[in-house]
Amino acid sequence: MPRQAADTSSPTSKPYDRPSTPIKAEDNKPNPKSPKKSPSTKTERKRENVAGRKWTSEELLILFNHVMKNGQRDWDNAVQGRTANQCNQTWSKTLLPFIKQSIESKGV
Repeated sequence: MPRQAADTSSPTSKPYDRPSTPIKAEDNKPNPKSPKKSPSTKTERKRENVAGRKWTSEELLILFNHVMKNGQRDWDNAVQGRTANQCNQTWSKTLLPFIKQSIESKGV
């Protein structure tokens, strides 16, 4: 069934032909219930910033022993107080390259 042509004889109001909504004077006032925020004020994190803490030699030794026992998996339980991603990244980007370099420099 063919579409019927629209009746173009009556002018229709298009969105851009309509006047904009006037701004009320009270819309510009700040809401007294909302707290005032300063752009220079930062909110503090509620969780502990674990990422910034350096690895101790004890933690690295625990991670090394974990990998020797379990292989490169089960990172969740590798080192207490460290995330699985932190353990995986520290092993693959710090400990493993160091071990490889030590073996190569020994020349065995």
